[in-house]
Amino acid sequence: MHNHQNNKRIAKNTLALCFRQIIVMGIAFFTYRIVLQTLGIIDYGIYNVVGGVVLMFNFLTSTLMGITSEVYQY
Repeated sequence: MHNHQNNKRIAKNTLALCFRQIIVMGIAFFTYRIVLQTLGIIDYGIYNVVGGVVLMFNFLTSTLMGITSEVYQY
């Protein structure tokens, strides 16, 4: 019986995550449209490039912090 309850919980969580993802995608499509209209094509491209660079540095920083924290734990 315990396994059946876990399967129900997993199914509910999966459906909730799918529903949340659909809502987030809808908001993102609406937001992208407004940002593109406001900035224009050229500035929107620059906005994406700057956002990509910031995201890359954020990823590198978090990765390096994780690596150094694991090294000092041992």
